[in-house]
Amino acid sequence: MYDEGPSQEDVERFSEKETGYCPKCGDEIWDDVSKCPSCGVWIQGNTSHRDPDFSEIRKKMMVLIIAIIFVAFVLGAFRYF
Repeated sequence: MYDEGPSQEDVERFSEKETGYCPKCGDEIWDDVSKCPSCGVWIQGNTSHRDPDFSEIRKKMMVLIIAIIFVAFVLGAFRYF
């Protein structure tokens, strides 16, 4: 018997990511669950497919940018007066 392996259609169908991340605790969960097994929050189809670490990096970058703008504003104010 000749094993032809998976078709391109099968590869595309099964390569889709079936997991997401809980919007509350950030734990990886299956897309079709209705409740997070880790924290118990009810999932209403809004799982994030973005890694929660990316969100943390984004928050830290925003804080850094705001801090730089604040320092620039303070230094500008001291030069003015």
